[in-house]
Amino acid sequence: MCAILKKFRLQFLYILMWVVLAVFHLLILNLGYNIRLTSALADSLVFNFIFAILGVGLWFSVKFSQLQKKNVFEILFQHLTTSTILLLLWILVSKSLLRVMLKSDSFYVEFLDHSLTMRVFSGILFYGLLVSIYYLIASFRELKEKAEKEALLTTMLKEAELDMLRSQIRPHFLFNSLNAISSLTISRPLQAQEMVIKLSEFMRYSLSQQGEMMSTLEKELYHIGLYLDIEQVRFSGKLKISHEVDENMLAWKVPSMILQPLVENAIKYGVYGSEGQSNICLKALAESNHLQIVISNNFDPDDTPRKGTGTGLRNVSRRLETIYSQTGLMQVKNNGSYFEVILKIPSHANN
Repeated sequence: MCAILKKFRLQFLYILMWVVLAVFHLLILNLGYNIRLTSALADSLVFNFIFAILGVGLWFSVKFSQLQKKNVFEILFQHLTTSTILLLLWILVSKSLLRVMLKSDSFYVEFLDHSLTMRVFSGILFYGLLVSIYYLIASFRELKEKAEKEALLTTMLKEAELDMLRSQIRPHFLFNSLNAISSLTISRPLQAQEMVIKLSEFMRYSLSQQGEMMSTLEKELYHIGLYLDIEQVRFSGKLKISHEVDENMLAWKVPSMILQPLVENAIKYGVYGSEGQSNICLKALAESNHLQIVISNNFDPDDTPRKGTGTGLRNVSRRLETIYSQTGLMQVKNNGSYFEVILKIPSHANN
């Protein structure tokens, strides 16, 4: 029912406007000019009904002038011509009908003959009112269509940027994994085989998520679990993983593959070159109106710092800003021996 009312809202308002005008018309004739009630009612209904019918055609004239993008002088000439024809037709048809309908009411017929100036004046007002309303509606629709097109274009640009950022992640990880498998094939062939199987499962999952902008925390954790399984095969007991996850948050929507570059970063700077055990901790907890994800790792402050481009962290930050239209959703902390990345994931994406 609401959908039907919404669809015909303008038509309903148009009819309501003419009903209100007809009531005022009736009261003015009856109380102001002492026209008999039945004659005043007939005059009001005929004049307003015919103008309402002609006014519907006027909408198409306005719409056509909007589509043609005419200049001001062309539009003025069009309306001068249209208003003249419309007023002549309106007065001629209305007066002819009322003369036939109310020929027995001599007082009204005399009033009808002497009311031409009033009719022309009221017709000009009606015409100006309708044209103004029609131009407002046409302009509003044009602005709405323009806004929808711009929103669609913005969405397409967002998706293109996100696809680009995701495409930068997959080759980087695959390159690292293949290098690791290559180094294991001779020294530890069984572990290399296990790593190939894990990598195959990981890539199968990644391909299944291709084109998906959003995922759930549960799926992302599964995805990261596969990745860490691969790395634990490579580093054996040197790498220790711990989790602290609020199970109530597993269904929370998060950007797909958002955690992988952060975990890669933790392994790159925490495990490579370190002689001792490296600890990576992943936390996912509820914080007021958002999900907070914390990925932390220890590192040896005496180890020679590994040079990096920072692409992974920048990509994550840009993806969050693009998806949620907010800044400050990623925070990085480094206290000299401990590195921590904190993500704040709002409840809804703005697209």
